Amino acid sequence: MLTLTDHLTHIVATIRAVIGLLIPPVPARESHAHMVQLLFNRVGRAARLFARLHALWLENRLPAPRPSRARTAKAQTAPTRPLPPSIPRAKAWFLNAGQHHAGLAHFQLNTFLERADLPQFLAAVPQAGRYLRPLCRLLAVPQPGFLALPPRPRAERTPRPHATRPRAPSLRNPQLPPGDPPFRPYVLAAARYFRKKYGKEN
Repeated sequence: MLTLTDHLTHIVATIRAVIGLLIPPVPARESHAHMVQLLFNRVGRAARLFARLHALWLENRLPAPRPSRARTAKAQTAPTRPLPPSIPRAKAWFLNAGQHHAGLAHFQLNTFLERADLPQFLAAVPQAGRYLRPLCRLLAVPQPGFLALPPRPRAERTPRPHATRPRAPSLRNPQLPPGDPPFRPYVLAAARYFRKKYGKEN
């Protein structure tokens, strides 16, 4: 029976073969070529890091987990050049692009996730799941319960205080906010005159 590392390496080899089919025969645009190369490198890196953790676990040489560090806010600076294109996020885009070749990788990953020794390994080395979840998203494979991340707790929202709007001054209520000068008597008299002559609607 293949080990976890050998099994995953075989799946990644299939994914990389499908990635090679995404390169058209004519010279592609620079953005498309960059996306293909980025995906090729990320898939290979995930397999290497998973294999490293699995080897350390078998040898009982896993390092102690480091305490989590809060992310420090970085100063936002205007980019001097446009950002390179990233991998598409549309669901099942890789399966649609690779067709039946990608379907083979989809089947292989499903078989890998059904292994009896995988939940035991992920329970002991949960950080290895970060290298499997992107493959599940890439191949549109549902994540099993032992691999899915727990839902993030919602941050408590503090109610915003309702600002009291001052009442608009009128002839019946000529009071103004403190600090504002009062209406002149001739202004009030003119307003009463026009209101009496032309009606309330004017």
